[in-house]
Amino acid sequence: MAQAVAKPALRALKCTQCGGSIELRGGHNVRSIVCQYCGSCLDAKDEFKLLHKFVNNKRPYMPIKIGASGKLRGVMFTVIGALQYEEREEGEVYHWLEYLMFSPTHGYVYLCYEDGHWVLVHEVKDLPETPVELFSPRKTKFKVRDKSFKVFESSGAQISYVEGELTWLAKQGEKIMYLDAVCPPYMYSIEQRGSEQEFFWGEYISPAEMNEAFRIENIEPASVFCCQPMLVSPLFEAFSKGALAASVLALIMYFMISSNGRTVFQQNFTNQLFADGETSKEFKVDSPGTLYGITVQTPNLKNAWSFFDVRVVDRDETNQLFTMPTALSYYEGYEDGEYWSEGETEVVSYFRVPETGEFKLAIDGEGGTGEEPAPNFSLGNVAVTIRKGVRLGHYTLSWFVLCLLLAAPYAIKYLRFEQARWHSDDDDEDDD
Repeated sequence: MAQAVAKPALRALKCTQCGGSIELRGGHNVRSIVCQYCGSCLDAKDEFKLLHKFVNNKRPYMPIKIGASGKLRGVMFTVIGALQYEEREEGEVYHWLEYLMFSPTHGYVYLCYEDGHWVLVHEVKDLPETPVELFSPRKTKFKVRDKSFKVFESSGAQISYVEGELTWLAKQGEKIMYLDAVCPPYMYSIEQRGSEQEFFWGEYISPAEMNEAFRIENIEPASVFCCQPMLVSPLFEAFSKGALAASVLALIMYFMISSNGRTVFQQNFTNQLFADGETSKEFKVDSPGTLYGITVQTPNLKNAWSFFDVRVVDRDETNQLFTMPTALSYYEGYEDGEYWSEGETEVVSYFRVPETGEFKLAIDGEGGTGEEPAPNFSLGNVAVTIRKGVRLGHYTLSWFVLCLLLAAPYAIKYLRFEQARWHSDDDDEDDD
């Protein structure tokens, strides 16, 4: 938590316009100096002659003062200049600060400040792998340094305040066009002044790190910044991502393991089964212990219910091996002009036969449209299908649901964080 005690050697001069004291901290590449007292822009390369003057140069709120020093990313920097940019959009005015900082060993970098957020920025020569237009649509994706960036904002702004040393000539009201793309915690920016384009790489600096480096007022951000990373416990993140990976694996295993089997029997039964019951044709079991599935379908069931007692019996119909009580109902209609439906017309049950042999199905049934069975109730037909070699993956599906629930808190937090990141300018767009 140390603010640097040692500072670069200072040179001092007096403003050639007002006589105010000016300290020089920025090295040999400083091009201009703006007096904090009178707003005069002096030429650092030509005996500090007046270049122009900033009028109504009212100093904005500045969390860090020019001359402050602090260590960021292991490098000691000194703040030598500051600019405020102003952007107007739909009647609203937005401001942000850019501090120019200097290190004798690492040169010049920018420290951007907006609404309690900080981004450390330096100019780069790295270009996107594919051409990017300055006014690309929001969420356009491109890669730089093998990182995938997404366009966050593309707009224009102008300089509204300047103070201190700069490595270029700034003019009051000077306009820039810019594009900001994000890959948290990184930001990639394209900035155009006139016909010249520059490219910048930024990294989000947490308020805690800023407070430690510069001992500034603890300003808690009120919103999520465009390149702000979501900070969670490493253990919580690893556990959640592991649970998510396990849920995906369980889902893959479910589809690999599950099987509807092979159809070995299929028969349609008529309404006769409602009167006296009915016995099916024979089907053969040649793999004892194999799981079989019985599917009962009533395709013509509508605004009614039906109940069936399906039994697997031996060839002589003397021994019962399996029974499947089955209730089906299906209702539909319109209410206030809206269509609705409930119930089902199909049900599946599973059984195993412990021995080989010839077997039959014995089926009894009843049904109706009211609470009591109707003697002459008609369904048209009832389709019964038997499949052999059914494999159930319900346990993997349960594992999938469990892992998904374990991963849910992190996923919900992440989605809410991303929604907050993109929401401010996303009223007319859908999130990806």
